[in-house]
Amino acid sequence: MMHVRSDGDVTVYDRDRESPIKFRIPMDVESDTTWRMLSRVMTGIVRAEERLIKIDRLVERLKTGWRPVVAEIDPDIPQRTLTRSHLAIDAIAYPDDDEFYSPPTKLLGLDEYGRVQPTSTIIWIDAHREWAVCDDGFWWTP
Repeated sequence: MMHVRSDGDVTVYDRDRESPIKFRIPMDVESDTTWRMLSRVMTGIVRAEERLIKIDRLVERLKTGWRPVVAEIDPDIPQRTLTRSHLAIDAIAYPDDDEFYSPPTKLLGLDEYGRVQPTSTIIWIDAHREWAVCDDGFWWTP
């Protein structure tokens, strides 16, 4: 399923992924044809999928024991910093059931502008929580 807003925000829900793919594309709903908009959306999906493949390759490399270095991470993988981070869950995504237990699946902390920022789903995280790889990129967590 895909949701395209008039401001160009696109969210693609894939049954094989826990977190939706989100990206922004230039969009002019008033004058663009449906086919032109679909072409832009499909191009955005391809780029987002390529980034996810690169993130999966990074995780494979990290599982070998390689320690990440800023300059050695693919430039297509967004790198951001999250301070005062802690593990969290997306409470809206889980049922309201006292017997249901969900392990933390995200990080929550402050971004470089001091705003509260959640990550997407954690794919791989450092044992000392110095960094995490999530569906939306690489997060340094000093």
